[in-house]
Amino acid sequence: MSDIRLERVTKRFGQTEVLHGIDLAAASGEFVVLLGPSGCGKSTMLRLVAGLESVTTGRVLIGGEDVTERSPAARRLSMVFQSYALFPHLDVAENIVFGLRVRRVAAADRAARLRRVAAMVGLAHLLDRKPAQLSGGQRQRVALARAIIAEHPICLMDEPLSNLDAKLRHEMRIEIRALQQSLGMTVVYVTHDQTEAMSMADRVMLMRDGRVEQVGTPDELYQRPATTFTAEFIGAPPMNILTPSGAGWAEREPDHAPLPAAASGARVGIRPEDIALADHGLPVRLHAADYLGADSIVTARVGDQEVVVRVPGRLRVRGGETAHLTWASEAVHAFDATSGRRIEASETQ
Repeated sequence: MSDIRLERVTKRFGQTEVLHGIDLAAASGEFVVLLGPSGCGKSTMLRLVAGLESVTTGRVLIGGEDVTERSPAARRLSMVFQSYALFPHLDVAENIVFGLRVRRVAAADRAARLRRVAAMVGLAHLLDRKPAQLSGGQRQRVALARAIIAEHPICLMDEPLSNLDAKLRHEMRIEIRALQQSLGMTVVYVTHDQTEAMSMADRVMLMRDGRVEQVGTPDELYQRPATTFTAEFIGAPPMNILTPSGAGWAEREPDHAPLPAAASGARVGIRPEDIALADHGLPVRLHAADYLGADSIVTARVGDQEVVVRVPGRLRVRGGETAHLTWASEAVHAFDATSGRRIEASETQ
């Protein structure tokens, strides 16, 4: 069994509490991503699972067994860090099998595992090279191979791709996900990059200030954000969170820019890709357009509020020109103006 559970876990450093009653469940073979801004506590949580930090209160369970007080070595898991942590004086092969050698695994078994894992991660032709002779992506593959060769059912990853360029990150996302699925490993993966979370995770735990903001599939976080924080953190560009007030909103044509009943006294969220420029609708003034190739990100203003719109192709904008925005009623999300919590349609009827 390789499921992981955290039950009401808190962590304090001195008088400062950095994790506040966290519950986490990762099923066997599941890829769970801990997502959030820097300082939200996601790496600390990973270290608690690994046993590298002690829990202040609460329990950590692996495979149904309480491992809260167990050493990292007794938890049968592997870790991949942001830094590759490779030994510069050892070649690729020795870096990969180092842990096996320390545990006195038989030479024949080490060699067999090395051949299998090196082929799996595309390093078979690089085994005699030193880390200094490798690219960043190749070094990260060595770190992955070192984790895989241990044959532990759980792998913890702490921002392993942050040192790579965009192209390599894309390639490694695909490789890591494919490896996890083929090996059936339980993976808990820490990142602040929503692209990694959305493209790799079975489930995402979004964190904020040491608390859980929302847990769900990538689609659930995107389609039904529970709070304005989730709405603005997930999506590129993030969701527009607007207060429908003032003359501009009063002048909108309801058939073109409908708002839910919940919008009265609430804030509304509309994703940039759900808004279109039209001949009628909410009047706005265009401010700028960023051309990205396949589409353009247009910044507009309604009163003192900024609205971002994603439109296909290239759009040239003359600052200050007037346009109109329209969207479908089902594209609108309503949030409580005070708490920021989502308002469901049933609550407005």
